[in-house]
Amino acid sequence: MKIIITFIVFCISLSTFAQKDLNRNGRIDVYENENNSIDLRVLDLVTQMTLEEKIGQMCQYIGWRTSEKETKNEDLKVNYKFSTHDAIDLLKEGKIGSFLFVENQKDCNILQQASFESRLGIPLLLAIDAIHGNGMTKEGGTIYPTEIGMASTFDIDLVEKIAAQTALEMRSIGYHWTFSPNIEVVYDYRWGRCGETFGEDPFLVGQMGKAMIKGYQGSLDQTNILACAKHFVGGGISNNGYNGSPADISERTLKEEFFPPFQEAVKAGVYSIMPAHNEINGMPCHMHESYLNDMIRKDWGFTGLYVSDWMDMEKLYSIQKTVSSETEAFEKSVNAGLDVHMHGPKFLEAMIQLVKEGKVQEKRINEAATIIVKSKFELGLFENRLTKRQNVKETVLKKEHRETALEAARKSLVLLKNNNVLPLKKDNNKIFITGTLADNQAMLGDWAIPCDKTDVITPLAGVKQSLNKTSTVDYLDMGSIFSMKDSLIKEARDRAEESDVVVIVVGEHGQRNQKPNYQTLGENVDRPVLCLRGKQKELIKAVHQSGKPIILVLIGGGPIAIPWEVENVDAIIQAWEPGMYGGKAIADVIFGDVNPSGRLPFTIPRSVGQLYNHYKLKPSSYARGQFLEQARTPLYPFGYGLSYTSFEYEIIEYSKSISTSDDVHVKIKVKNIGDKIGDETVMLYVNDIISSVATPIKELAAFKRISLGVGEERVVEFTIKNKQLSFLDKNMKRIVEAGDFELMLEGSNRVKLKEIFNAY
Repeated sequence: MKIIITFIVFCISLSTFAQKDLNRNGRIDVYENENNSIDLRVLDLVTQMTLEEKIGQMCQYIGWRTSEKETKNEDLKVNYKFSTHDAIDLLKEGKIGSFLFVENQKDCNILQQASFESRLGIPLLLAIDAIHGNGMTKEGGTIYPTEIGMASTFDIDLVEKIAAQTALEMRSIGYHWTFSPNIEVVYDYRWGRCGETFGEDPFLVGQMGKAMIKGYQGSLDQTNILACAKHFVGGGISNNGYNGSPADISERTLKEEFFPPFQEAVKAGVYSIMPAHNEINGMPCHMHESYLNDMIRKDWGFTGLYVSDWMDMEKLYSIQKTVSSETEAFEKSVNAGLDVHMHGPKFLEAMIQLVKEGKVQEKRINEAATIIVKSKFELGLFENRLTKRQNVKETVLKKEHRETALEAARKSLVLLKNNNVLPLKKDNNKIFITGTLADNQAMLGDWAIPCDKTDVITPLAGVKQSLNKTSTVDYLDMGSIFSMKDSLIKEARDRAEESDVVVIVVGEHGQRNQKPNYQTLGENVDRPVLCLRGKQKELIKAVHQSGKPIILVLIGGGPIAIPWEVENVDAIIQAWEPGMYGGKAIADVIFGDVNPSGRLPFTIPRSVGQLYNHYKLKPSSYARGQFLEQARTPLYPFGYGLSYTSFEYEIIEYSKSISTSDDVHVKIKVKNIGDKIGDETVMLYVNDIISSVATPIKELAAFKRISLGVGEERVVEFTIKNKQLSFLDKNMKRIVEAGDFELMLEGSNRVKLKEIFNAY
């Protein structure tokens, strides 16, 4: 029996490396033995690597259409100066460490199989932009709400679950690295990537980002993936809201608003960080050595890898004009700390020459190669780099993941207005539904290619599925945002007159890769205005003339300025980009099957003139009264959101006096005093009433989402960390000053309470 067991173990050990020539040196090397420690395996492997192979690990190429014939890759050659098949030849020579945008499981395996043929058989890291579910693969994937919708849930556990499920789907196909989460704080709502973020508050952004990192990475094994915190830093406040344009930000604002989410990501153990496209105060982020090396690595303790954004090293030369050649761009970027080049041509040859000339030290190359191959050991790729088709079928779009997508969509919807028209009754109702976004996949948002129609429930489909047989739905297709005809607007008004109630679905179209492409928001699609575009407002005004109640549903990744609509329609639902089951969630809220519970992670302005009108303003912001012809206050503030029930709050215990080094402990009793079950997000703010440097009128310090039945009450406990009471003094030193602080409690239906505590 002992002999048989030994033989089985021996066969299993051999099968692990069956597709690689293990006899090239007559032995299994230390790095190939999974029983050795990861550190020992990394050391052994890197020691054996040539300079060319180490730089090869830093090279990332695109992997589109790997399984197609060479003749079908001409577009790749034109746009990217090579084809995937050229890259495979480099891979077999050990000159590539990772690929991105591999389209399917078959292609993942083709590339990994080729990696066996390199001298050392090092597996690949396969990366993809799985931002809110794995939406950029042709294998399909569960599409959850975009990040701004996730932020609206204020549900940290749910966000972590979404990331963990995304990791499972990615690993089943063969991907190991997502360029997510985007933890930039947004100030300029014209920026097309607002929906890819968690909003305007650094504390909320940091908490949500940590949850996603934890869900993606777990304990880093064969069910997890590498997360990537991006983009460091300032994309959310770039010039004119244009993606990648310069950002000029004071040191105080950087440290108070933009750095904190990335500091939280480093504390959470994020494995990779991506610098921003833009320059900060004149210095391109991709060559910002004092930030990447000195601050993030040395001061914050980051031990992971830096990856460039799409050919952004080259942009130091081609766009930002801070170097005299692409080779110098590579030199400055790598010396600043960049470990992986996205993507492709010229980098490897240039780096070899730079090392030979002494402009980049081989020690720097060793550092990069070490952290890259270490990630591959930690992910178990040396033992299990290939995937099975059956795993894809069993994992992608599995029932549990679909249920989570629906739960997230329901929790993300924000009820902005309700003149007692909602919830609607399901029977004996004639509903007219129209709008540019009522029956298409715009609700999937950016970073999601078109899905199979059977996997998506649009608002129109959701309403139809929810109604009883005694009710009817009349639908009018209005075309795209910029192609709406006046004749259709008139027809919509006439058909509205024949209905009992009207549902209008409008907003922004963030989904990419459609034919024709109607995208009005997303990466590199920035907005010149914040109002409804095209003739969408004209549609709403025309239908309003019918005199029938209007339920306005807003789709889109950023705030939309709608002051006229707020005054004139009966109900408004901010749906963001709610994912593949967004239409079901919208219908559930409209008909009362779900009590709305989302809260705004953005301030919604009255117009584009209210840019930077985020909630953390300082007292002097309102000192001079109103704008000419417009109120200074926003249309809807950060944290706003209505419910079909009501909640009663009571602060039952708090630290009335603390030292300047203490935390603050607070107990709050919340009771559902309405007649419906509901979720409530308890939000606690603080304000340093008198401070030696001007500070915001309030800052979010804690939040918790709870669910309460009718008449149910619960005690919620918070600890406000001492650091959350601090600010940067005139010498840019973080301190907590003695004095009075205001404790502010806010809930849905505008519940507000205030108490004062003292720090001595």
